[in-house]
Amino acid sequence: MTSHFRSLQVYWTTCCRLQACLIFLLFFMASPTLFGDVYRIKKGDTLLIAVVGQPEYTHSVEVREDGRINYFGREFDVAGATVTTVNHLIRIFLVTDNHVTKPVVMVSLVLQKNGVFVGGAVKTPGRYVISPETDIDLYRAIALAGGMGENADRQGVQLIRKDTTETVETYDLSTNSPYRDIRLNINDLVFVMPLSVVEVQGQVQTPGKIFVRGAIGISHALARAGGPTQEADLTTVVKVEKNGKRSEFNLSEQFWKSPPNNQPPPTLSDGDVLFVPNVFKTEPIYVTGYIRNPGPQRVRGPLNLSQAVALGGGFDVSANRKEVIIHHQDGTTIEVPFTFNPAEGTHQQVLLYPGDILEIKKKFQINWSLVSTFTVIVISGVSVILQILQ
Repeated sequence: MTSHFRSLQVYWTTCCRLQACLIFLLFFMASPTLFGDVYRIKKGDTLLIAVVGQPEYTHSVEVREDGRINYFGREFDVAGATVTTVNHLIRIFLVTDNHVTKPVVMVSLVLQKNGVFVGGAVKTPGRYVISPETDIDLYRAIALAGGMGENADRQGVQLIRKDTTETVETYDLSTNSPYRDIRLNINDLVFVMPLSVVEVQGQVQTPGKIFVRGAIGISHALARAGGPTQEADLTTVVKVEKNGKRSEFNLSEQFWKSPPNNQPPPTLSDGDVLFVPNVFKTEPIYVTGYIRNPGPQRVRGPLNLSQAVALGGGFDVSANRKEVIIHHQDGTTIEVPFTFNPAEGTHQQVLLYPGDILEIKKKFQINWSLVSTFTVIVISGVSVILQILQ
């Protein structure tokens, strides 16, 4: 009996020591929050970045949903950081980029929500908080949003006044237009109209994207791409629309002329792709990985993901049917979601061009034998610990 009580006393003493260690551990884990720089910046916060003696570098920024802010074209990841940390980051940026030699930076939280909204074809659209006393013009508001995107229509910048009238003003901010002093008020809305983006690929002089207003005729698109090469096959020009629909056109060598019989000329709209094949050869698109019949598939134009998988015989039983990898001819590699039906989403509109490689990955599978072995080891270890404590 005495030995039994002695073992219980040892067990109780051990438990008390473990409990004390746990309490001290929790205390030290909580001490940075209790006694350190308490507040951590979170999404949706507004920071006032003030540079003493440099009013042009003083303005407010809002922490976006990705936890980042944009300050004069530079992105900073601030979510979870302290105000002191952000102050240090801004000061280093101003010095290293030769903005200010010895800046005195003060970063603080802003509680008021007055500001302007900048949207459309800008790099970082969103709401940018400014104080009611801030004097801001249209150019600076766009600069706060990172500047215009590559698809921006500089001749179609709209300013929506959010006063009682809610008037809409349109301005031309192209590089050859003179500067205009356009002042903004609190809660005004700036919207940069986006241009339509079409692609011309294949046997043309300068393949790539073309930015247009609205739609563009196929002949004009070919001309904008520098015209066809000597190896171009103008009898089977392929048009792939944004919704995945494919069409073929037989264009004469004088593609800039209007079609006969007063037929309306074919056009390209936003998201469409025009592909000019090679007249001498059919080039392969490679389908590899967990596919039933991997290998090259010779085609005369671009394919969407479903068509490429179908030519490869369909997915293998071990294939990952959610995401695929595309290796382009220029050396770039992207991982995109896969959908069977183009109507289910825009991801299906990713196109494969001759020379590209579609790689089908293996799906994640649970190794149940390894899981069961690990479970047995854990249970055995717990049993041994309980026996030692007893």
